[in-house]
Amino acid sequence: MDKISHSNGSDKRELSIPGLEWTKEDGEVLISLSGSWSLSCPERQRVLRRWQSLIRQASDIEVFRISCTEDIAWDTSLVIFVRNAIDGFESEKKKVHLGFLPEGLKTLLIISKERKTNQGKTELEDIADDLEKFTADIPNYFVKPIEFIGAVIIASLELISGKSVMRFGDFIESARKCGASALPIVTLISFLTGLTMAFVGSVQLEKFNAKIYVADLVSLAMVREMGALMVGIIMAGRTGASFAAELGNMKLNEEIDSMRTFGISPISFLVLPRALALFLMTPLLTLYADIVGILGGLTVGTVVMNFSAVHYLEQTQSALTHMWEVYSGVTKSLIFGLIIGLVGCYKGMNSGRDSAALGKSVTSAVVVSITFIIVADALFETIFSYLELR
Repeated sequence: MDKISHSNGSDKRELSIPGLEWTKEDGEVLISLSGSWSLSCPERQRVLRRWQSLIRQASDIEVFRISCTEDIAWDTSLVIFVRNAIDGFESEKKKVHLGFLPEGLKTLLIISKERKTNQGKTELEDIADDLEKFTADIPNYFVKPIEFIGAVIIASLELISGKSVMRFGDFIESARKCGASALPIVTLISFLTGLTMAFVGSVQLEKFNAKIYVADLVSLAMVREMGALMVGIIMAGRTGASFAAELGNMKLNEEIDSMRTFGISPISFLVLPRALALFLMTPLLTLYADIVGILGGLTVGTVVMNFSAVHYLEQTQSALTHMWEVYSGVTKSLIFGLIIGLVGCYKGMNSGRDSAALGKSVTSAVVVSITFIIVADALFETIFSYLELR
């Protein structure tokens, strides 16, 4: 039943209906929700009809306050009701203030608002939001990597001075995972690479009756370029991703935060042994890949081209007259290993705190590592050519 009361000479109208109290006072409307708000409630439709009637009576009101009693029982019907009420008020340029609401109801209201906002955006608005976010994050793209590299340099100096907390056992374990455990995949890829280059080279050299120079082609290509490059790509996809996943999972489980709480440097304890192991193992894998690739070319030379193994190996030896051919590939592999180790650890250390962000960090570690490897390889070739080291 509707009730009208007066207090201190001011007009105060109070309308009471099941589950909803509507109080109009001093130019504001106070809306208090109570009772049982559920889809199965038989009074729900009646309340909604009375709500529309009350809204029409309050067309001159500019401020509305919505709150709930502590004993309210609700399901999604209350979320829909409050969301529609807020949208209706805001569409008429009226102010809405929320008082006491259950935490779950507040969360669902926020989610529903964000979803409705995103659904209402055009493609151009989405692009503009992405550009705005990218522009805001530009400083992080430069500042964080520099801070990370600086921390690694400091940790390396502490290791040299004997003050590091890095454990030698962790370094040995990382070296085993980076080195010996990678031999099967490096063997397969390197052998097939040498095999393929020999087949492709023989087709062209046969036109000049110079098939024996396949040995020169395969050996020089492997030691100068393909050995280091293939190992770098393999290690980026295999080990760099592993580093990002391991450290990202540790951050997700708050293990890295716990280490900082106990005063243990995560850079010295986690990053340094992994990066150092990959830095030292990559050149060894490159030398191994060079040998396996040459053996792949030897297989084609002896089986397909009917050269003797001795003749093929002698031609290979004559092609590698300067040890710089080998040193150049090993030098590049050192930098490739450092790039992969640092990028993988950086992406893991700066991963988000959910599984989706962890997956993005692992993918980003592989993509960024391979990109930097290709760029570094091109820079090396340019420098070697400029210095006439070829």
